Amino acid sequence: MDEEAEQRQRTVPVRDGFRDVIAQLFDTQLQTIVTTRMAPTLYVVGIAGVFGLNVYLAVLAFQQALWFGLIWLLLIAPVVFLAGVITVRVALEVILSIFRIVVNMEALMEQLHTLRGQTESIAESVEDLPLPRIQFWRRRRSAGENRETAAGEKTDKRAS
Repeated sequence: MDEEAEQRQRTVPVRDGFRDVIAQLFDTQLQTIVTTRMAPTLYVVGIAGVFGLNVYLAVLAFQQALWFGLIWLLLIAPVVFLAGVITVRVALEVILSIFRIVVNMEALMEQLHTLRGQTESIAESVEDLPLPRIQFWRRRRSAGENRETAAGEKTDKRAS
């Protein structure tokens, strides 16, 4: 009895997740990113496509000649399958990385807008306080001007 309840609890989130993905697929305003949730399915479909392509090419090779089909099936097909799976994986990871960057940038922009609002409210409340102001825009003297000024001050002090 407990095993059946646990099995039902495991399948409910999967079913709900599937419903969410289907609902998001038909979101015509594209407000949510579905690609990240569909990536495992796309990866399995990609592997199946690479496998199907290899089977098709193997059948074509056997139609040419038996020895050519065997060479394809035993030597070339495993390499092509592995290369295809690697290509599908790398392509999906690049796409997912781009989507994750976009999601992180959106979150960062939201935080930036929140921070902007907070700093503006702080600036408005501090404007009325009698705080000393530090003037950062004054031009600083260069090292050469400081030496000349210091030397001029020394000669002025000696003359008096």
